[in-house]
Amino acid sequence: MAFIAASFFAVSNGAGESPAQAPAAQAVQQTDAASQPQDVNSIAGQQPPQTACFGNKADSPLSAHKLNYFAINQWPGNDNAQVKFQISMKFRLLEPNLYVLKYNLFPAYVAYTQKSLWNVGQPSAPFEESNYNPEFFLDYPVNAAILGAFKLRNIVIGLLEHESNGLAGAQSRSWNRQYVLLNLGLESEEKPGITGSFISDKALLHIKLWEASGYCEQDGYLQSIGSGAGFLDYMGRGEIGASVRNFLWGGFLKDHQLDIKTPIFRDAGKPSYEVQFRQRIPDMNFAFYLQYWYGYGETLLRFNQFGHRGFAGLSFSY
Repeated sequence: MAFIAASFFAVSNGAGESPAQAPAAQAVQQTDAASQPQDVNSIAGQQPPQTACFGNKADSPLSAHKLNYFAINQWPGNDNAQVKFQISMKFRLLEPNLYVLKYNLFPAYVAYTQKSLWNVGQPSAPFEESNYNPEFFLDYPVNAAILGAFKLRNIVIGLLEHESNGLAGAQSRSWNRQYVLLNLGLESEEKPGITGSFISDKALLHIKLWEASGYCEQDGYLQSIGSGAGFLDYMGRGEIGASVRNFLWGGFLKDHQLDIKTPIFRDAGKPSYEVQFRQRIPDMNFAFYLQYWYGYGETLLRFNQFGHRGFAGLSFSY
């Protein structure tokens, strides 16, 4: 009540100023503003060098990391129906204007991704498995031309990436990685811009190479079942993937994207491919989502189990 009363009297006093007082008050305000220190970039009409790559101070430090989606493989009434979903986000640790010699030397992020298989067709709808994937990485924008419109967009250095399924005993699965990720984009003449988690180029190629550790228990499990293979024979020593945007049709349905990825430096007899297609719903942050998985390594518990199946649902961004 005291705050409301104070606000009322402040407004009343402001409304009661005479025309003669208003110019004087404006003059005082102008004098005060002139005496305040001003940012060099704002005087020049420019933004800090990091703004284009890391946003500005008004940007939210929280954003999407990997693709977020909810999808199902069969009708919910079927006993084998399973919902597959992934939630992923990253958090920028430092403000974008904390740079030295006009460059951000430590563009640090922490990220968290969770992928789950939910058996909605079974009694009590239990979760088969959830994979928990925290990581800490540095993301350096490059935007250097390689050949014509083909550019090296950014280099990501993964200082620590952990993944585990949170289970105990014989079903426990986990491993660690340090990685280097290169994103190479094919610039589009139409400049489609970023729409949610869609790429801003016509096409994007990513190459991810990692040094893995902490997977000895998985190798021990394979030996216990008489297999001579190793965990990395299934999961690989890296990954390569490609994304293509707006290649089918135009108009209000032009925002669509196809993503394909597969592990590299793995056993040739243990294939693994994930294909994803998204069609953005106009004027919404959702997209129709299709996924097809073929091979091994769909989740940590299934890393040595061959399978192929499709999912349909929605992806989203924030």
